Amino acid sequence: MQGEGGDDGVRHAAESLRAALDSLPGLAEHLDGAVRARVDATTGAVEAAAAGSPSAELRRSLLGTAHEIRLLGTHMTATREDTFAEVAHVLAQHADEIDALLRPGAVPATSIPLPPAPTPSVQTTAEDAAAMQQQLPDAAAQRRAINQVVAQFPPKLQHLARTLLLGHSSHAVERHGHHLRREHQIARVQWLLDPAGVDGWRLNPDGSAESWRANGKPHGVGTTAGNYTSPAAAAKPLIALLLAAGRTQAALDTYLDGKARGDTFISIFLRPADTGITAEDVFAVRGPGTDTGPGEELWLDARDGSMAGHGRPPQVRDHDLVSSGRHPGSVIIFAKKPPRPWRLITGYFLDDRANEMSYTEL
Repeated sequence: MQGEGGDDGVRHAAESLRAALDSLPGLAEHLDGAVRARVDATTGAVEAAAAGSPSAELRRSLLGTAHEIRLLGTHMTATREDTFAEVAHVLAQHADEIDALLRPGAVPATSIPLPPAPTPSVQTTAEDAAAMQQQLPDAAAQRRAINQVVAQFPPKLQHLARTLLLGHSSHAVERHGHHLRREHQIARVQWLLDPAGVDGWRLNPDGSAESWRANGKPHGVGTTAGNYTSPAAAAKPLIALLLAAGRTQAALDTYLDGKARGDTFISIFLRPADTGITAEDVFAVRGPGTDTGPGEELWLDARDGSMAGHGRPPQVRDHDLVSSGRHPGSVIIFAKKPPRPWRLITGYFLDDRANEMSYTEL
């Protein structure tokens, strides 16, 4: 049996392991920042040479080289994320086992189980995205999906749910519904192809791809894209909100007016505990190595290069936003033009990793 002094030593060992575990996110930011700084310096020199070259062929070659360097940077940050995930798993397991030694009769573990292997990475082509553009759900499929979601609401909420989801400004189901496939989300995050088919997209003869919204900006998506996996899952967040707000448009308007405090745009954040959302309810793909600010920026820069026709896109993987997220939850966004009522814009699941978004809790 451990003596009192021995117990203190054991506790200190466990605390040291947990302190090392807690330091990993900051260390990841630092390492990825160093990678991005080196990549930016190198690609900057290559792109400067391209800008000064009188040869179009040489310019294309140099820009392709700069793009490949950025892709190498994304591989480095992805490897760092995988390595840190394994380290975090081992540190946590050892800390738990050391803590267990303080319990009477505890038997030390003979081995630490290995962490799950990373999911395979996927890299598609612009031609793949062009083919997927021809397979987007049409208006009839979108309407069926919305009706399936509405059917999950309690009868007293179905009229309001249908009004909100079919509103002219809403794309909650169209972009994030259960009718979408994995390939739609991969094309969205790698090539900015809107799965709702609203925003424009074109593959050009030179291999570049263009994406545009009505305001002229590209389709808006970061390093992660996903959807709810069933009608019930898609309905859960809005059901939770309407149960809190009331079953009529007037009650919803009163609730949102109180939350918005004079603003005409509001994002409501609902934690999984508010909605009952589980890992099985959400599918997502995400760029590996984008769990840090510099890693995310590097991945987005590489995607810009692939959209410009300089080469392959950065890779993506299936990703569990619910279980592995730092701050996961459902966001529902509303807007209004007084004196008109609040209207639904969209709703989706995300991991607000750095707690940077502006929203109101349920």
